[in-house]
Amino acid sequence: MDFRQIKQFVVLATELNYRKAAERLHMTQPPLSIAIKRLETEIGAELFERDRQGVRLTVAGIAFLDEARRLLDGAESALQAARDAAQGRVGALRICSVPSAALNLLPRILPAFSQRFPQVRLRLSSGSTVGILAQLQRGELDAALLVPPASGVPGIAMTPLGRQRLALAVPAGHQLAGRRSAALAELDGDTLVALAHSDSPGFAAEIAAACQRAGFHPRVMQESSHALVTLPLIAAGLGVAIVPEALRRIAIDNVAFVDLEDAAGEPLSYAVALAAHAEPANPAVRWFVDAAREALDENGDAGRQ
Repeated sequence: MDFRQIKQFVVLATELNYRKAAERLHMTQPPLSIAIKRLETEIGAELFERDRQGVRLTVAGIAFLDEARRLLDGAESALQAARDAAQGRVGALRICSVPSAALNLLPRILPAFSQRFPQVRLRLSSGSTVGILAQLQRGELDAALLVPPASGVPGIAMTPLGRQRLALAVPAGHQLAGRRSAALAELDGDTLVALAHSDSPGFAAEIAAACQRAGFHPRVMQESSHALVTLPLIAAGLGVAIVPEALRRIAIDNVAFVDLEDAAGEPLSYAVALAAHAEPANPAVRWFVDAAREALDENGDAGRQ
């Protein structure tokens, strides 16, 4: 018995007419009659009564019809599940993000993605750029939002997501705390709490380059491995920090945020990218990349400076 025979039986049981059933099945009546006879022989019971009035289901045929329909429905569901999995419409997607992108970008990307692909389970985590890239290369993640390094990473494709603004975090008693904005050059002489180069070389390089353009080399006395860890160090009065603007959303005592501008009076910013395997094994990755592009384009973030 195969699914073709079962389908032929169900169509005949629905039409109760060999000619009409054969037309629906795109075959002629003799092969259909032979197929039904073989099915009855295999089952060991007659499924149809045939007389001058036409074709009727037997008691065995009625019982078999319900189960046959369930079998066909289950087979179709199995086929659709396989197609959905192959197309990345079901399954799981492992995503990691640097903290600033988790605060600012993921809340815009995830609703758009989840609305279109509700059967894809999202597994979210957070980390530093260097750690995230290592996880990606080991195959422990499918995609990540991070600050791209200056050079390429073998096997990893980077999709630019534009630039996000930076802000200055200072202790509440600092001379700049009451200001709405400050020029980067005004930090000359301040102790800078910086994100460790070993954890986020791209971010650290952007800060160093911006300070150099402003005419000074930052005096780094403290380093943190995580952007969120920087704020308690500022609250303790250990220095000032150039941080992603998204961290303004975190309320912490004794820390004030100030807009930060370069020598031309333009807001300072840093690059963000979506990293994924150049040839991802998980087909849902491409849908996530598309959703990120669309969501950020709609909000103007993909090209934000």
